[in-house]
Formats: sequence, C-alpha cells, structure tokens
Amino acid sequence: MSVGYPITKVDLDNRMGGMIVNVRAALGECVNFKAGFLDDATLGTDAVLSALGYTAGEITTIRNAFIAMKLVSDIARGQIAQGVSPADFYFDAKKLIGLNV
Repeated sequence: MSVGYPITKVDLDNRMGGMIVNVRAALGECVNFKAGFLDDATLGTDAVLSALGYTAGEITTIRNAFIAMKLVSDIARGQIAQGVSPADFYFDAKKLIGLNV
C-alpha cells in the first residue's frame, strides 16, 4: 500500500516547476502592488495609509518590505546585480506576517 505523494520524475518536475511559478507570481504581485498602490501619488500616500489606521512606523515597514520584494524580483530577473554583502530581504516583510523578530 502506498500513501502520500508519489515520487516520480514527472511528479517532481511538476512540483518543482509549480513552486518556481508560484514564487515568480508572488513577486510579480508584490511589484504590482508597490507600483499600483504604494507608489501611486493618490492611492498609497502616507495620508491615506494613516487614515486607514497605520502609524508612521508601520508605514515605513510596509514601504520597506515592498521595496525589498521589488529588489528580490529585480535580482531574480537579472535586472540588477546582487550586492556582495549579505542582505535580509525579509527584514521588514517578516513583520507583515507576524514575525516581529
């Protein structure tokens, strides 16, 4: 009797491909949110975010998280070179998922 996911080349190929497509799509969503909302001169202003209840510090965290995700996307697509020094691209993003470390 067999339980769990099968392990065949086709299954692994499909899973691996799916994971990469998901990462690419998620980074694309982050880039689009940054450009279409956070960078919009009328939609994503500090005043609008403040009116929604975000503090100045939270707004900075949000902006920094999406700047970092844009950098990750740019690096992944070969649009900019990866820096030589280590960088925690998730430093602010972790706060958005409840990991305030």
